[in-house]
Amino acid sequence: MSYKMKSLLVVAGFILAVIGCTKDDEETIDLQVTTSSVGSLTAFTAKSGGTISGSVTISERGICWGTIAEPTIDDNSLADIDPMDGEFTLKIVDLEPGTEYYVRAYAIAVSEDVVYGNAVSFFTPSAEPLAESNSYLVGTDDVVIIPVSKANSSALGTQISSNDDISAELIWMDNLDVVEDIFTYGTGSSGNVVVTTGNISGNAVVAVKVNNNVRWSWHIWVDEDPVSIGTVTMPSGSILMDRNLGATSKTVSEIGTVGVQFQFGRKDPFTASADYGTPSEVLLYDLEGNTPEIATVDGSKNLAFVTSNPHTFVKSQWVDWCDEFVTNWWQSEDGSKTAYDPCPAGWKVPALEDYAGLADEHFDKNIEGGHNLIYNDQSNFFSYTGYREVMGNMDATANYGTFWVNSVIPGEAGVGAAFSPSFGVGGTAAVNGAPRARALSIRCVRE
Repeated sequence: MSYKMKSLLVVAGFILAVIGCTKDDEETIDLQVTTSSVGSLTAFTAKSGGTISGSVTISERGICWGTIAEPTIDDNSLADIDPMDGEFTLKIVDLEPGTEYYVRAYAIAVSEDVVYGNAVSFFTPSAEPLAESNSYLVGTDDVVIIPVSKANSSALGTQISSNDDISAELIWMDNLDVVEDIFTYGTGSSGNVVVTTGNISGNAVVAVKVNNNVRWSWHIWVDEDPVSIGTVTMPSGSILMDRNLGATSKTVSEIGTVGVQFQFGRKDPFTASADYGTPSEVLLYDLEGNTPEIATVDGSKNLAFVTSNPHTFVKSQWVDWCDEFVTNWWQSEDGSKTAYDPCPAGWKVPALEDYAGLADEHFDKNIEGGHNLIYNDQSNFFSYTGYREVMGNMDATANYGTFWVNSVIPGEAGVGAAFSPSFGVGGTAAVNGAPRARALSIRCVRE
């Protein structure tokens, strides 16, 4: 073979190698990739992305990451749904706390060539559990690290031992993408339930399980801007939240102002009506695509039953939902919140005295869907909450609002078994009574 022929074969082989290779630069095709900085960083999640430009048509774009300095799509990778030029952002999940990672944006041309962007390093913070609570008010695209030790704080005693294998489950959420994922971190009673929130405001209930049995559960209240949640000062001087527990809005006449509802003394919420007027159930979801519905059971039931069945409404007409006469469900003898109080940290279920002095004169009643509190240069909407009646059906969603306080009425359970202030088309009552099996809304008061 001649020297000239050998040279041609070498050149041809070099050209084929360049066309078919995986590329870490932009020298051979007109495709530029730049990796974005990392944001929304938590112990388990982060956001990054990139910018794609050039004349080459692409079939895929995304990010790849790992603990090596130049990760590739053979490591951890996530593709975007839109294979096109321009900017994009994606969410990285399942990261390890306290770990250094590297991320690179990438684009795959229709020729199957892969072009990577620059590597950006980031360090996940350590996993710091939140304070024990039954409810967590958190933002969208956030992470909630819940200590399961809360399960051992009730009258039931130890629910999770130090060597138990724990698992986590999303019981329900009231909108798709309220919760994105749920898993456990750590083991036994020192472990945690980790909830990653999505990009939608709403409510959810998550649970920790041992041997597939619920040992405790928590209300996750997701808001786009939780730090903006304010307060309203009542005639008594007490400081209440400017919205109901679980509300997704405080805008006048919006149904999202109703929030969630509780049977008296229980820590787990039930959804209220999806509409004013004719009551309708909220469509619920889990992570598997199912649509769980509220279960009902004839009462009375004990504390162990409702703890293991957070999404079961106990029907108890003329009797209490609980088979014990317990007067301190939400308030200890010293006035502090109990292990069952459903309000977030820093807040508690109000006492009857917190609503003292509330009267008709404090409300503008010419408002659709409720009354507007006008007091001391404040304006705050009090929605017609309605309630879930003792047999599980919803009622009064078009013309009546009522809230639990932490007090019970002495005597037999049934009608008038617990106090609640109420307001509606008939006027305002700062003191009222309601059966404890009824599910009412709550306005938390500052501790």
